[in-house]
Amino acid sequence: MNSSQENTRLVTVHLATSDFEAQTVAAILRDREIDVAVFSAAIQAFGLDGTGNRMLGGIPVQVRAEDLERAKAALRSNKFLADSVDWDSVDVGEEDEGAKQLGKSGALNTFGRLMVGGGRVAAVTILILSVATWIARCS
Repeated sequence: MNSSQENTRLVTVHLATSDFEAQTVAAILRDREIDVAVFSAAIQAFGLDGTGNRMLGGIPVQVRAEDLERAKAALRSNKFLADSVDWDSVDVGEEDEGAKQLGKSGALNTFGRLMVGGGRVAAVTILILSVATWIARCS
């Protein structure tokens, strides 16, 4: 790999546990004029948000290799600023029950839960069949 390819290669600066976290980290980096790529849409397209994020190790937030140190410095300085905010004094208003219910229902969320459940069943089935095949071969 030549040096220009090395500098444009993407590296993971953070593994987020949720899309909200990934997008927040990306916003911090973009605010510092650092190009960033977040791969939560690909995970969500397969209905793997939530539990799937943890199974996959998180949502990768990536920057160019040449921007890695600058990105880490931006995240460190933002952590200091975020820790200095008294979040208990921030008025976020009333909880919106409609938005809360919308997040729990809907055809796409139901389909996503079905796909995750089906994936678990398929993984367990494959594991059981693999072990049974291995035992049969060893006998």
